[in-house]
Amino acid sequence: MIKPQWVIGACVGLLLCGNIAAEGLEKIKEKGALRVALYKDFPPYSFVDAEQKTRGIDVDIARALAAKLGVSMNQMPVTAGESMVDDLRNSVWKGHYLGGGVADVMLHVPVDARFAEDNPKVKIFAPYFQEQVTLAYNPKRIPNLPSLQVLLDHKVGVELDSVASVFLTSTMQGLLRNSVKHYPKFTDALVAFQKGEVSAVMGQRGQIESGLAKDQPVIYSESPMPGLIQKWTVGLAVKADNPVLATELEQAMKALQKDGTLAKIFAEYHVNYAAAEEVKH
Repeated sequence: MIKPQWVIGACVGLLLCGNIAAEGLEKIKEKGALRVALYKDFPPYSFVDAEQKTRGIDVDIARALAAKLGVSMNQMPVTAGESMVDDLRNSVWKGHYLGGGVADVMLHVPVDARFAEDNPKVKIFAPYFQEQVTLAYNPKRIPNLPSLQVLLDHKVGVELDSVASVFLTSTMQGLLRNSVKHYPKFTDALVAFQKGEVSAVMGQRGQIESGLAKDQPVIYSESPMPGLIQKWTVGLAVKADNPVLATELEQAMKALQKDGTLAKIFAEYHVNYAAAEEVKH
């Protein structure tokens, strides 16, 4: 996604610039808290539960990372913008025009070389999970799904303005448009699936796994989906001129993966942990 680029405008040399960047980590340790940008209303990754407590996979990972740095975690809730570029600008390197400042680090950022090159004001690193968009269906209603054309006789629940929505309404020259049923939130689509109002749902696999929590039989489609990028890796992002913090966080993330903490956190939310693929920068 993004090729990291240090901001060195006022630096006299690389050594001085490194010292200035290092102050970011020192200030975090001085204040005793790591400010982390986490998406709002994004279960199972970050959400507020029935007891009004902030929970989620990314929330727990953020706390574990902060603990590795010897500080607490201070959450900065983020409302998703029109694009990831907007989210990085508002949350990491500039701040929203309405105020609120920026976070020290943001989670759930796509790790991709091209995207990184296009966003030089941030450093994207420490891939920790492989996301996947998939279609899940009820085998009692759809015994077999050799191709997506089978969905012509069924309803598929998707979230409004999602990748799944765009794909299903446009694939096969729009043949499945009338089979798609939109919901304001993906959790609404999952509830409809559980009630039998739709025969299938399409969205992020982690959200499906966690939302259904094995309460009912479900099969994940292996039908070809040409034109759809189904898998991508997510990681962390910090401001580009803070490489020292990035190094510390990357080491912390590797430790969490090595000691099994990441897999344990995902399991607590009924999500199968898919380790991130090795990403070349």
